[in-house]
Amino acid sequence: MRGAPRPFPGWPATARHGKLAAITMRAIVADDHPLYREAVRLRLERLFPGAEITEAADLAELLRIGAALPARPDLILVVLHMPDMSGTAGIARILAAFPGAAVLIVSGLATSAEVQEAVRAGARGFLPKTMAPELFAAAVSLVVGGGSYLPAEVLEPAPQPVQNGPTLLLARLTPREQQVLIRLATGAPNKEIGRDLGLAEVTVKLHVRQILKKIGARNRAEAAAMASKAGLM
Repeated sequence: MRGAPRPFPGWPATARHGKLAAITMRAIVADDHPLYREAVRLRLERLFPGAEITEAADLAELLRIGAALPARPDLILVVLHMPDMSGTAGIARILAAFPGAAVLIVSGLATSAEVQEAVRAGARGFLPKTMAPELFAAAVSLVVGGGSYLPAEVLEPAPQPVQNGPTLLLARLTPREQQVLIRLATGAPNKEIGRDLGLAEVTVKLHVRQILKKIGARNRAEAAAMASKAGLM
């Protein structure tokens, strides 16, 4: 990554060897299982050196801890099926208390419908409890950088390809995904895209996967062709 570290929020999702450069960030991990809660906290501490990370055993404690922080939490990882979450009602309470916080749902039991409902309620993504450490790091860094993350198995069926120019094509994508698509359309490989944007290659792969789903492309070549036809090159 080029230049000196910048504080969160707005920090680009730049992971190297499973770590992000030291940034100022506050995060809360809420899970009614203490061992998993501690494991997630340790992962975040490795990923964000120097971040302030606290734990909560339920929604009520999460809200109390967040309210006591000197500034709102930037990132909240919360288990969907905690006893007092009440599904998406709990997500609504979290976002009402801490507007602007990035909320990530964590679960080993959530159905695709539950995850999609949580995202519609304002969650920025879903992390399965069985997720591999390197994917966990890439997914969290993606969300910290302003994006969202959903595993392919819980995404809705791919939409029909967009044919109506750059505005409609880009409207489906986050600003970072737009940057990746434009470079993808030039034929640049993931490593080159990552070097250009200051992203780890695994993070670029996640962006490409999300882009293909969102614009209805079957592969990189089709995405590049759509971008060219829409006038993005």
